[in-house]
Amino acid sequence: MPKIIFRLFLSFVVFVSIFILIQRYLTPNSFGEYGHYRASAIDDNMLSVPFYKGEEECASCHQEVYDLKSADIHSGIRCESCHMPKIAASKDCKINPPKVEGSLNFCGQCHAINAGRLKKGVPTLNFKDHKGDQNCIECHNAHAPWELKE
Repeated sequence: MPKIIFRLFLSFVVFVSIFILIQRYLTPNSFGEYGHYRASAIDDNMLSVPFYKGEEECASCHQEVYDLKSADIHSGIRCESCHMPKIAASKDCKINPPKVEGSLNFCGQCHAINAGRLKKGVPTLNFKDHKGDQNCIECHNAHAPWELKE
């Protein structure tokens, strides 16, 4: 066997051996216990605080806003679709209330003209022709967009 082939084969064996040792060292003990993932991840996830609280939690403090939104075209959209769920709602909402960006880019995620959307359903606008550089919430109430602010 030529020297180059022997060296190549030896390098391959060393590389595979090092890879197997590293894999065994880095693989957690609980890996594969319930399938192809780390079983102790279930316990880790149970310890984390869930940020998504749901409509009921929002309505418990903001019933008037919830009622207004329920009568609107946005009634099928969850509160936390616009109010980012990065707070513990039971206490942090009063201290640091979630704010809606209300910019053309934010509202445009749903309301910008898109040829792939159906004509019926979500109302779309050409934002270039609709009030220029203002934020949407400067003129519209996000919970009742038909109401224009003065």
